[in-house]
Amino acid sequence: RIALRRAIGLAVDVQREIREVRRGQAIPAQSIVAPGLYGYDAEFRSEMGEFDRARSKALLDLYGYVDRDGDGWRDLPDGSPLVIDYATQPNDLDRALALQWKKNMDAIGIRIQFRTAQWPENLKASHAGRLMMWGVSWTAGPDGDGFLLLGHGPSRGESNHARFSLPEYDRLFERQRELPNGPERLEIMRRMKELTVAYMPYKGHVHRIWTDLAQPWVIGYHRNLFVREFWRYVDVDPAERARRAG
Repeated sequence: RIALRRAIGLAVDVQREIREVRRGQAIPAQSIVAPGLYGYDAEFRSEMGEFDRARSKALLDLYGYVDRDGDGWRDLPDGSPLVIDYATQPNDLDRALALQWKKNMDAIGIRIQFRTAQWPENLKASHAGRLMMWGVSWTAGPDGDGFLLLGHGPSRGESNHARFSLPEYDRLFERQRELPNGPERLEIMRRMKELTVAYMPYKGHVHRIWTDLAQPWVIGYHRNLFVREFWRYVDVDPAERARRAG
């Protein structure tokens, strides 16, 4: 159902998500590889970063995802109900993102329902292949290989939550791992990004921006792009804090 996935991707108003949910703290994603990683190309543009509701509707119409029973919602080509089952979590951010998904899908006539559970429960279900759709963030680096792993067939049920499997992608994945950094490897990585756009196993929404403030007496504070547990390297200088307080 590649056409359905691509239509859903085109219907996501990422700029609205950035304004209303992210408070401007993000940029649209053109691929699954994030800025700051080897393999990211700031000039790369693709359908992954497009919002085009008219094209989305046209794709759905062309491939038979139309309202067959007159209830106002699109059906599958065989006439059975089309319902997107979206897994989410009970927190403010995920509720706001779910609202955006509801607005986007309503606008193209696709019914979407939400299954709410705690994050560990959704993670377990995702690894087991029991989720239709789920939204997560990803951290890896400093090489784009850690993001391209999301489409690696042998990693299904692990990093590859979408359980995407495409022999050409897997061949390219192994090839780029063998190559030194340079034009040939970058071209292969670009081709892999194009394949994830064409097949749309993932809809990349945004690359997030973090804005941090630190007091002068905080020692060693630096948000590391690739290490989550950077807090272990942070400390407080009591003398400096007392001096500034006095």
